[in-house]
Amino acid sequence: MNRTVVTLVGKDHVGIIAAVCNFFADNNINILDIRQTTVQEYINMILVVDTTGYSGSFDSLAEGLDAVGKKVGCIIKAQHEEIFDMMHRI
Repeated sequence: MNRTVVTLVGKDHVGIIAAVCNFFADNNINILDIRQTTVQEYINMILVVDTTGYSGSFDSLAEGLDAVGKKVGCIIKAQHEEIFDMMHRI
């Protein structure tokens, strides 16, 4: 399993989650876990996804998510799970 951590931050509005989920569905990426917090008008999401079925490179995944982010007015970043874990280890 190839796990990737995806983070999203921005102003909340209708269609953000749909756009992200449609991107994953269109690219055969399975959402394993999703957490969302909304504070006033701001949304913060973290997703753990399985990219085993994704046929592109990690760079193309990051670029695709960046494009979705621009479309919905949010910042979306992807990191390999191993790198994310190392960055957040105490």
